[in-house]
Amino acid sequence: MVSIFPEKSLIPADLSTISLDNPETISLELALEILPLGDFEQKWAIAKILVKYGSQVIQPLKKIILDEKANVEHRWYGLKILSEIKNPEIILIVTELLTMTQEEDLLLLASQTLASQGKQSIIFLSQLLDNPSYRLLATQALAQIPSLEVIKPLLSVVNDQDSTIRTTAIATLRNFDTPEIKSVMINALKDYASSVRKEAVIALGLKLKSGEDVELIKLLSPLLEDINLSVAQQTAISLSRSNHIFAIESLKKVLGNENTPIPLKVTIVRSLTWIATPESLQCLDNYLSKEDLDLSITLEIITALGRVRKTTLKHQCVTILSNFYENNSSKLNQPEILQSFCYSLKQLNVVTAVKILKAIEVNHNAQVRFHAQNALKKFEIK
Repeated sequence: MVSIFPEKSLIPADLSTISLDNPETISLELALEILPLGDFEQKWAIAKILVKYGSQVIQPLKKIILDEKANVEHRWYGLKILSEIKNPEIILIVTELLTMTQEEDLLLLASQTLASQGKQSIIFLSQLLDNPSYRLLATQALAQIPSLEVIKPLLSVVNDQDSTIRTTAIATLRNFDTPEIKSVMINALKDYASSVRKEAVIALGLKLKSGEDVELIKLLSPLLEDINLSVAQQTAISLSRSNHIFAIESLKKVLGNENTPIPLKVTIVRSLTWIATPESLQCLDNYLSKEDLDLSITLEIITALGRVRKTTLKHQCVTILSNFYENNSSKLNQPEILQSFCYSLKQLNVVTAVKILKAIEVNHNAQVRFHAQNALKKFEIK
């Protein structure tokens, strides 16, 4: 652990003998020694004293704040003190801290500290963007400041050679809405870095509204077949924000492709359910009827249908499940299929499901019978 104390301690054996009523009598060195040792009231009193020393406390407190082995509470108090001081050097310290710690309390205070530095911090960080050695740190720091003032400097690095910088800039700019930002996001869909493409997909997905912006849907849809699975899955999630038939058809096409990875198919199934229109559910009905359907996808569709909450669509969901039960005898040999089936019918709570549940109630598998009986209780039928 980093030590900031002088070799010979200035602290008396009993801290209570130190008078905090006369802060002018407490030296900087003594205050720094007391800070990690005092009780709550003493820490706060010492913190106020240290703030008055201004820039003199920056270096000793920096050593504590950036020491990952130091006590978190001690680091927090050090950062709290710096947050009360206006100095460009503090911005650098906070920026470095943001890149190295996972402590939530420190991260929150660090973000608040950056914001508290005001416009000065944005100007300082914007200037650092010109220095390749500090560009990443400056970009990450700007990303923590909730201000329209960060838009211009972040736009200046969206084409940087470092994909981490591009990703950070795109991820932050999605919180703002201007024509220029939208254009940047569209261009980022073609970035060679998958992390950048994914952030662009998220950003443009947030701009989708129901059945509007068909051109945006057409721009996003090709990324359902992105070489990166995470990008493709995020595209499916983003398209689920639109109920336009083009979005539904795009999802349907990729779902039906035998080369589509199972994890992506699972995400598409969920997305079609989130769209929650008769057309999107019909896609699941058609796909569920496939004889060679993977077990995991079958389970996902059955489960997803049970989660539909629109009252106007619940009857359609029960009809889809009923058709599956009547036409897919080979899959009904799987206990997990029937268990999930019963649970979904229970969630949908549509009385037309009772007949099928009573048929399943006599299944030879005890767990299946239990799930059927449990579902029937929802209808108050014994």
